[in-house]
Amino acid sequence: MAGHVGSDYERLRPDFRVIPNPYAPGERVLLVPPIRPDLALIHAIAATADGTLLLDHMEDDALLAQASRVVVASAERVVTPAELPAAGEGVVLQGIHVTAVAEAPGGARPTFVRGVYPVDADAIREYVAAARDDASFKAWLDRFVYG
Repeated sequence: MAGHVGSDYERLRPDFRVIPNPYAPGERVLLVPPIRPDLALIHAIAATADGTLLLDHMEDDALLAQASRVVVASAERVVTPAELPAAGEGVVLQGIHVTAVAEAPGGARPTFVRGVYPVDADAIREYVAAARDDASFKAWLDRFVYG
């Protein structure tokens, strides 16, 4: 990451290293160790039964999936392999990276799925307000998760 050389990352993250850029002599880059999540939960625009996912091209979900040991994906809809190219624009992640997939229309709410539905800003504000203390958050969980 060339843009972070000289930032507080060098002081705050001793596991990050500044090295000479092997592709641009005279330039320095910040080397970041890879992450290896045990589990990634991803919501896709569409999926096939074998776990191939159509993902938003503006997100890093494909990289997250490829780095993770287990990937559980939900999708707005499950389609046939022939239907996947017409399901929308995005990045296709091959099913070899996905452990399990489930159809869950609206599964990203209250956030959004680009081109499918918008963010629900009121619901996010309600969540943020509820998360301010244990009692209100418990009430929020009882209403929206357990209820």
